[in-house]
Amino acid sequence: MLYRDAGLYLDSDQAVLEIGDYTFLNRRSEIMCKQHVRIGSHCAISWDVTITDTDYHTLDGTETTKPVIIGDHVWIGCRATILKGVTIGAGAVVAAGAVVSKDVPARTLVAGVPARPIRRDVSWTL
Repeated sequence: MLYRDAGLYLDSDQAVLEIGDYTFLNRRSEIMCKQHVRIGSHCAISWDVTITDTDYHTLDGTETTKPVIIGDHVWIGCRATILKGVTIGAGAVVAAGAVVSKDVPARTLVAGVPARPIRRDVSWTL
């Protein structure tokens, strides 16, 4: 379900955005995609979340665009940012305001800037 004012931006002819069944993208959240963003099923994405697979700018010696993969049953808290090249494992939780720049293992709670594991083997329900 896409709530009012959610933004989906496909910013190249090669952009592929996949969103699984029963996933919620709340108000004012944005997905910026130039290559590939995949979000699994049964995910809860709060308000003001940013998910991007690109920097939009080039920094010498780095890749500008890398896919983002979010597994099934992932909860992303309000105002979190998911950056290019990140994979978030199934059942993981991203705390409000976290900036995720590295992979998150399945069923792991991450928080902070940059996001770091806080607790493992978490479970959550709507």
